[in-house]
Amino acid sequence: MDSQLAHHTSFFQPPKSFLSILEEDKDLSVPASTKLGCTLGPQTRSVEILERLLQAGMTIARFDFSWGSMEYHQETLDNLRVAMRNTKRLCCTMLDTMGPEIIVLNRPEAPISLNAGQTLTLTCDKSVQASATVLPISYPTLAGTGLAPGSQVFVGQYLFTGSETSSVYLTVQEVRGDEAVCTCNNSCVLEGLALTVHIAHMRNEAPILADTDLAAIRQWGSANKIDYVSVSFTRNAADMAVVRQVLDSCGLHQTRMMAKIENLEGILNSDEIIEVSDSVLMSRGNLGICLDAEKMFLAQKKLLRACNLAGKPVMVTRVVDTMTDAPRPTRAEATDVANLVLDGADGILLGSETFRGKYPVQTVQTVLAICKQSELCFDNQSYYRSLMEYFGCYTLHPNLGKREALASSAVRAAAKINAALIIVFTVTGQTARLVAKYKPASPILTVVCPDIKSDGLKWTLMGEVQARQCLLYRGVLPIMADPDFALPGGAILDYAISYAKQVGMVRSGDKVVVSQCPRTGYSDVMEEAGVVKLITVDDHIMPSPVRFNHPLFVIGSMDPLMKHQD
Repeated sequence: MDSQLAHHTSFFQPPKSFLSILEEDKDLSVPASTKLGCTLGPQTRSVEILERLLQAGMTIARFDFSWGSMEYHQETLDNLRVAMRNTKRLCCTMLDTMGPEIIVLNRPEAPISLNAGQTLTLTCDKSVQASATVLPISYPTLAGTGLAPGSQVFVGQYLFTGSETSSVYLTVQEVRGDEAVCTCNNSCVLEGLALTVHIAHMRNEAPILADTDLAAIRQWGSANKIDYVSVSFTRNAADMAVVRQVLDSCGLHQTRMMAKIENLEGILNSDEIIEVSDSVLMSRGNLGICLDAEKMFLAQKKLLRACNLAGKPVMVTRVVDTMTDAPRPTRAEATDVANLVLDGADGILLGSETFRGKYPVQTVQTVLAICKQSELCFDNQSYYRSLMEYFGCYTLHPNLGKREALASSAVRAAAKINAALIIVFTVTGQTARLVAKYKPASPILTVVCPDIKSDGLKWTLMGEVQARQCLLYRGVLPIMADPDFALPGGAILDYAISYAKQVGMVRSGDKVVVSQCPRTGYSDVMEEAGVVKLITVDDHIMPSPVRFNHPLFVIGSMDPLMKHQD
């Protein structure tokens, strides 16, 4: 694997000329393939702002339970649902856990001012009042953490940007039991909704889910049928198994897990974490404290490539921190976003920029505009070849199952005929994920076919959750078939093409690749037994008018699944 990672880390295809760089982008019919998530907070919880974020391209809404009450997040989610109905756009919902995060306790109402060179003590004594000389922290004991003279500690506000005016970098001078005497390396004013503490190279033995996380999942997450749970400070596969057990115990069998890799343990155990996770989030803010600055890019490229090879969608945080307070990113930030796309990131997750930033909508627009330009320079065919070489030089590798062979064949066919669109029929969303794994140049219109399953006690309709979860996959635009919509073979495909024509994704004469079940009925078995076919969009493919709810709509009568959305 290491040789593959070394040889294939960026897939850049330069523009034809410098003059072409100045040309205005005229293709506005297809949005950026890269997905974008927003951390919702005080600046982004009103219906009006949420509508603008959805229209700008937000596909994932992150509810961070490191702060705020369940009532607060419920009000935000209710507003999001209103915004989705008003805009006819849906987005995936993500519950982000607090995990074993360490915070400062017993803070005064006023900000805490610190000066460079002064002494500051960290203590595990929860009865102490926080001040400019001592900060009580939520961790039970410093024993076994590895904290020692010379260790680096960071204290900053929730969703910190790393600004030296609001964050302090500490160097440990002495450890006395459950107290660490430190020196401040810079002057700052500590303020914000919460102050988080990050100890470099620390081994954190706390449970992967805090008591507040368990309550949030069992009450808020279960009641709202959340799409994803983001597992903060994931250390190993065992952590993910604990979370899966909790989700299943409260009926969230369809909820998927995103592993947040943000410490050294997570990096070192990333292979086993990726294997058991549904997706991965590279949390660069915390990880950047654990790694030397000159090593950060190595960890980033290796992790992105590992996720790409495994076909697990990977998102990255901390991209345009300056847009928290400024309407424009720095040149370095803009280039960073572009390089993430070229290195294979499936999505970007905004933090402080949308949580407390002054320009949340403009930030979404700016980041997605950069992503779209980067995608135009992404060498899709070189990327495809690199994956196929890894799996065994275009032969059916033992690790390349039938479903993935079908997906790779669809992508290869699309490249050969220069297809304008790939249409995928799926039940679980897995076929869509596998097609997206190969990052084709063509957008992937995914028709989610509902399925009804029983655990012996009750029946469950699958489809809505799976469609929203597909909003995490780069290049995928999910739509949904009505479970009661039974028409002769090919009718749903005709409706899908009709929709693609209506929104400008295809025109008459365009080539389309279709990954489709070979006979009526949908199930995991049928998805395994699918076929790939090539069609040409013809003017006569235009069924009777149908309402659409972009990016998730129901083909057919619309009533069973859309009545609670319209």
